[in-house]
Amino acid sequence: MIRRENGTDGLSRGPLRSHLAVSDEDPDLGSMFSTERLTAGDQGLRNVPASVHGAPETLQESRETLLRLKRMAGFESQNFDPIDNDVEREFQIHRSERDYALAEFWKWFLAFLIGVTMGVLGFCVDWGIGRLNDAKFKTVQLEILSSRSFFGPYFMYVFISMGYASVAGALVSFVEPLAAGSGIPEIKTYLNGIHIKGLLAVRTLIAKLTGVIFTIAAGMIAGKEGPFVHGGGIVGGGLGAMGSQTVTDLLRGRVTASAPRSWGGYFRNDADHRDFTAIGTAAGVATAFAAPIGGLLFMVEEGASFYSHSIFWRGFLSTCIGVLTLHFLVECAESTSTTSVLQAHFGRYRDFGLYTDSLGLYGSRMFYYVWDLPIFCMMGAIGGALGGLFIHLNVKVTKLRHRYIPVRTSWRRLGEVIALIFITSSLFFLITYTSKCKALPDQSALEYFEAIDGEEAYERNSEDLYAGGGQYRRAVERTPIEHFPQLWCNNGSYSVYGQIFFTPMSQALRLIIHLGEPLPEDKLAEFTFDLGLLLTFFFVSFTLMTFTNGVGASTGMFVPSLAVGAAGGRICGQIVRGLVRWSGVQVRVSLTSYAVIGAAAYMGGSTRMTLTSVVMVMETTGALQLIVPIMLTVFFAKVVGDCFGHGIDDTHIKIRGAPVLDEPALESHQKMIADKLTVSELMTMAIVALPPIVKVRQLVDTLRCCAHEAFPVTPDVKMAFETAEAFDLQGIILRDAVLKLLQHHFGFLHSDIAGEVPSAKSHIPTTQKERLNLLEKLEQRPLKLRPKDEQERVIRSLSAADMEMLVDLRPFMQRNPHVVQADASLSRAYRLFRTMGLRHLFVGPPQPQVFGLITRKDIAEANAKLALGRKANLGLTTPSAHLVRRDSLPFIPYGAYDPTVGGYPASAQGASSMGMIAEEEAGVSVNGRLPPNLELQPQRVNLSKDLESRDSLSPTALRGMAGQIDGRRRARQRSQGPARDSLDDADSLPLLDEQNP
Repeated sequence: MIRRENGTDGLSRGPLRSHLAVSDEDPDLGSMFSTERLTAGDQGLRNVPASVHGAPETLQESRETLLRLKRMAGFESQNFDPIDNDVEREFQIHRSERDYALAEFWKWFLAFLIGVTMGVLGFCVDWGIGRLNDAKFKTVQLEILSSRSFFGPYFMYVFISMGYASVAGALVSFVEPLAAGSGIPEIKTYLNGIHIKGLLAVRTLIAKLTGVIFTIAAGMIAGKEGPFVHGGGIVGGGLGAMGSQTVTDLLRGRVTASAPRSWGGYFRNDADHRDFTAIGTAAGVATAFAAPIGGLLFMVEEGASFYSHSIFWRGFLSTCIGVLTLHFLVECAESTSTTSVLQAHFGRYRDFGLYTDSLGLYGSRMFYYVWDLPIFCMMGAIGGALGGLFIHLNVKVTKLRHRYIPVRTSWRRLGEVIALIFITSSLFFLITYTSKCKALPDQSALEYFEAIDGEEAYERNSEDLYAGGGQYRRAVERTPIEHFPQLWCNNGSYSVYGQIFFTPMSQALRLIIHLGEPLPEDKLAEFTFDLGLLLTFFFVSFTLMTFTNGVGASTGMFVPSLAVGAAGGRICGQIVRGLVRWSGVQVRVSLTSYAVIGAAAYMGGSTRMTLTSVVMVMETTGALQLIVPIMLTVFFAKVVGDCFGHGIDDTHIKIRGAPVLDEPALESHQKMIADKLTVSELMTMAIVALPPIVKVRQLVDTLRCCAHEAFPVTPDVKMAFETAEAFDLQGIILRDAVLKLLQHHFGFLHSDIAGEVPSAKSHIPTTQKERLNLLEKLEQRPLKLRPKDEQERVIRSLSAADMEMLVDLRPFMQRNPHVVQADASLSRAYRLFRTMGLRHLFVGPPQPQVFGLITRKDIAEANAKLALGRKANLGLTTPSAHLVRRDSLPFIPYGAYDPTVGGYPASAQGASSMGMIAEEEAGVSVNGRLPPNLELQPQRVNLSKDLESRDSLSPTALRGMAGQIDGRRRARQRSQGPARDSLDDADSLPLLDEQNP
């Protein structure tokens, strides 16, 4: 029996339950958890033993840690461990090779469909942003040209911006709150194993992508790349499951939005859904940036907590197809005929390129000297520090937002969005209006902006959609001076600040990096931005970005981060160029290179992405020549940024309190704490369990009395709850699976059964088609049974007679739950949860019993293939998908059909634990034997009625029987000729593993 706590009669349920019961206002909180009293002496921290390093040091830290733990209690974990119950096992045994091949085909074809779908959505979003931007800027420009005043254009500009923002805010406040923000923290949380209700719903997708169109068109300091990560995850998860709960609910169940298995309905467990969601995030980033490699690396570095080569290669296909689809649709939209589409030049546009690759001279404009590298490293360090400052300020804003504008206050959230866009648009318009004017560049310089090679119309038309909403059409005919807006200036001059502030954020980024690239060297000086303009843009955008991130609208932070960083990089470049000229050295400094480096530095400092940041910047700006300095810059940005804490997305995950398990190798502090504890110090010992065969009424009472999502299955239910002694664990079953059984009346038995209890396999259908139908009804995807919402509905559907029946849980429970020894370190349990995606882990005695061992070579395909063939030759498999009996074949160890056995004498074998031929299954004997009249037929065995009696055979007798079969085969082979199986001679066998001598 375990010790009672605090003299009460309540049973300890483990540290988690007892910690959650402690109030964060308890005055004794510090004495319970912190090491503050140990540091009270002169020695300070030196008084704290190393064995408790990592514990809370102060009362405040204890309170914050406790509050974080309480927030975690509201999250529900997922189970990525594959289903392994009797029904699933029987179905998998009888799956044909063709069915596996068809599943593999759909695995790749669905990845292809994800890419195509994201390409179409990317095109639609870009088209919508472009049209709304056109309407907004055209209308305001016409008003400026006609009135030449301030108030008329100002009210029009602000009114349109607020109208767009109202739509974006309303979609979040009144349609789907999860559409707010970028969605990257939520997607990362989901892929790590935490379920968030509604995160991957179709309604969320519509609200997210529609909202981002209006958010960007409104002029908020935001981009579309983050929302596309979320949108891609929704598309990937939905297409992977080939069904939708939201669509089914909208149709009120009249039509079930779920494809059959023959049309791709193979992947409906949590692990497959996670993988397709990760592939969707890759396609989302790829189509948002028009950067397929960057999208793929984002999935690997940030998205997929459970990386595999299968996900990588399918993501490779999906990102490629997504960007290709986007490019193709853009050409179709701008072309007048099929011939023009076929003659179009693909692959010449960058998402953040101002000109086509034929006009932008990247090779001659982007370069660096060896003495630039220390400056670039310093820029990376500054970018990391600024990223840390941005995150720190944004956390302060987020705390105030949660306090005064909570998520449930829809009108407050909408009001905040409208107020923020009012401030943003007013500030940008006021800066534009007060801008000084400057003479246009020389006409000879403007000629270089004309299209070349006789493709003028093609160049001008295509740039708009490839700009991702960045460019707008003037009210007058497009001319080479569209990047130099006149606004309130006189003819022959342009608004200096309006060049950056009176344009969408993505276009401002393109101008800062690329303006003037097609010009000869002697004319580049005319296209240098005013230093005051860059400083103003940097500080204003940085400040507004701090407040915009986390507002109640669909927003992304990639484009603002790149724009702020590019402005800072351009400032550094102009300072360096001024110092070089002051020193009298005639060296050309590439301002474009400094702008690219600055963009990479700030993006790396705020997101802490490394390889993804490098490749995205390189792909979207065409800066292939700067790959090495970009890598160095991002590395220093991450190193310095990590000194201040986590990246922006990981920080918001921590704020929400989700129990995300980070990679152990990257979290030394977590590993330090876990190494000092064992699983027995943290385990729950009062376990609510279910018997293998349980009365429906008792099952319903158990479901109602607790909120557990899983139940161990054991005959020792009372022992599991009331004592700390080890009990017989036969399996585990999830709450949703139990509700499915009650809903469909699976496994029901009459309560008046007497004598022998039916075998667990008696509930399993005898044909593969029937087994498939049973599994489809038990599936949780795509049509979910939500326990919290639908449990009472299922229970109320049970009649009084149903309540008196029994339910056999044995065929539907997970047969082989994961178990760890009680004295195992917490680090070991952490690795198991993190790498295998577990939801529960049982703790067993320190010295468990075993009867076998398996090594890496044992599970190799070659060894398993031979074992399967041997099993078939001995007739230990059923000949078809149709079973001739309801009970499955008995458990047979490999020793029973070892090809080297030639009839061992009983005395030589003894009672080996490896020869176990019978197992106890939920208290019901499931013994089995081979028939005494076993004859070696051609690839067959006589499955007579003797097998149905299932009398037990000893391991020695079974081995001897297998040896007799081999003896007959060898005699037959000798009588037929000299040819023989090379496995007949033990001497011809290769050296075995040291564990299998």
